[in-house]
Amino acid sequence: LLDEPTNHLDLDATLWLQGWLQRYPGTLVMISHDRDFIDATCERTLRIENQQLQVYRGGYSDYERQRAEQLSQQQATFEKQQRRVAEIEDFVRRFRAKATKAKQAQSRLKELERMQQVAPAHIDSPFSFTFPEPGRSSDPLLSLDDATLGYPSKTILKHVDLTLRPGDRLGLLGKNGAGKTTLLKSLTGELPPQEGLRTVGAHLRIGYFDQQQLDVLDLDASPLLHLQRLTPERREQEILDFLGGFNFRGDMAKAIIAPFSGGEKARLALAMVVWQDPNLLVLDEPTNHLDLDMRHALEVALQGYSGALVLVSHDRHLLRNSVEQLVL
Repeated sequence: LLDEPTNHLDLDATLWLQGWLQRYPGTLVMISHDRDFIDATCERTLRIENQQLQVYRGGYSDYERQRAEQLSQQQATFEKQQRRVAEIEDFVRRFRAKATKAKQAQSRLKELERMQQVAPAHIDSPFSFTFPEPGRSSDPLLSLDDATLGYPSKTILKHVDLTLRPGDRLGLLGKNGAGKTTLLKSLTGELPPQEGLRTVGAHLRIGYFDQQQLDVLDLDASPLLHLQRLTPERREQEILDFLGGFNFRGDMAKAIIAPFSGGEKARLALAMVVWQDPNLLVLDEPTNHLDLDMRHALEVALQGYSGALVLVSHDRHLLRNSVEQLVL
């Protein structure tokens, strides 16, 4: 019985566990929000819905297809599905027009086309949000030149050269402890270089999702108040409409967050990042506490984001469909 076994594993350990479970001769019951991991290890998928267990044959991808077919038999749902598919088709057309060259862009295009098929399975998801257009940007946005990175008592990385330009989409790979978070903190300016240069563009606006971000949320404040503190000039109704896309609706948007689950707090931390209209997104394991519907909504939003992205994630599906370059 495994409850989220991959949550804090790096990619190598996740792949090792996947291989071990494929050889395991016993019975496995697992909760996971990693769709690739479910596809590789499970023969049936159970969904808890309306206080009952619904059983689907196959892994998560099979579940998506079967559920889309079930929902399409309901007329009102079917009409909503068609509108959603049309939106993604429009996005595919726009993306194809500007990104026909790079091999990475082609793989992203394939994923967008796949999303047209699976969108119907997520039509009753409570999550829907988009990143605003990033507005003014500098080129480059940010660069590290021959930088030595680390902490007062310990150097972690040496001779780091990295330049981020508008539209760059980087996935950062490395074992736990290799220095991924150190590099991200150095990019955001939280950790000054020990040697070398960090140069920022005039219009840089960083949205940083940190693994520890949940710890600095104010437990006695509501989701609404968290966003009002960031932008006191914005109208309350505008903020409430935005929070609805993260499924903070009605009384929940105005309730203190102390009793919220880890997933709900992670959604709020992510909402705060999106709300700040960044032109550089730095995301450090953003999916750790998110369920599969919310991961899907994040994937869709990142597909449409036109700013620069640096992503650390052991969710292979999210990496494959959100970034165009991998840095080890």
